[in-house]
Amino acid sequence: MDRLTGARHRLAGTTDLPAVLDVAYDAFEDLLAVLRHHQEDDEVAFPAFVLAAAAAANGRDWIAGADGLPPAMPRERENAADPTVCVPVADVARIASALASDLATRLTAVAASAGGAGDQQCCQGAAAEARTMLALLSGASPP
Repeated sequence: MDRLTGARHRLAGTTDLPAVLDVAYDAFEDLLAVLRHHQEDDEVAFPAFVLAAAAAANGRDWIAGADGLPPAMPRERENAADPTVCVPVADVARIASALASDLATRLTAVAASAGGAGDQQCCQGAAAEARTMLALLSGASPP
């Protein structure tokens, strides 16, 4: 869960298009890894987690197609989650939903100021995937 919380903090500190795209790419990767890791923890949440993971992969792919995405920099990546730690599915859904919401908001904002139509389209597509994740995960998390 630290990966998702860390991604939220990194995203909050970004404003320019290349930085947002770079952080968003990593955030979608983190969401994909965490959701896949926890998708079988609860049979009721399983469909939402599988579909949300697919949306995370689609969001990542939208970002990968953006012209403004800076070249990949080698960096250390943490494991998706510690398999020895039990995290309630509701907590996973809540934390992932918060990151998806942040991604949708930030990508929509940066799309409006992106210079090229391709970057605008990529940001809007990724933001739509983040909103899909938010809708799916909100249903997976009990009120």
